[in-house]
Amino acid sequence: MGRLNSIWIFFISLSVVMVGLILLFLKPQPSLSTKGGEFAKIEVQKFHAFQTSTASTDFKIEGSRALQYSDHEVLYDFTLSKFDPQTHTQEHAKGEVVVRKKDLYTFPKGVLYTTSNNESFWSQKGTYDHSKQTFDGHGYFYLSAPEGDVKGDDITYNHVAKILRAKHIHAVINLENTQQSSRKSPTGDLPF
Repeated sequence: MGRLNSIWIFFISLSVVMVGLILLFLKPQPSLSTKGGEFAKIEVQKFHAFQTSTASTDFKIEGSRALQYSDHEVLYDFTLSKFDPQTHTQEHAKGEVVVRKKDLYTFPKGVLYTTSNNESFWSQKGTYDHSKQTFDGHGYFYLSAPEGDVKGDDITYNHVAKILRAKHIHAVINLENTQQSSRKSPTGDLPF
């Protein structure tokens, strides 16, 4: 009878351990969600996406991860590339995170923008409004072009009006390159 009790105790103990392990290892993993508890409808890992026209590839997006929600998308470790056929310029934007909601692109961890014309722009964080073609940066920024370098804080740039505003601006301008650029450009505007 003692041997029968020890067998029962062994199997009951084994059952308790197995149930504990199942609860420990098979519990649901936390899901990806936004602050409001909304779940991603689509998630893509290590992706390349292209937008093409009959003439060429207009836009290319690469990233380590993309999430689509009902009203916005989030891209991680992204590179956005675009070719402007009018100016024959290749443009790239890179960063850790971008959140797109309609025409607003928010860069909470910064963005680096470069062109094939040796122009570059980095902002600590900011938002680009595609419909208005404006960028509102928050924190430190650095802009470099053949005409010179500009750095400061809290940049606001309107591409249509060619107006740049910022706090604590420090600029170094290369007058020789500025004069050559104004001879090429009918408006004489700096590229930034």
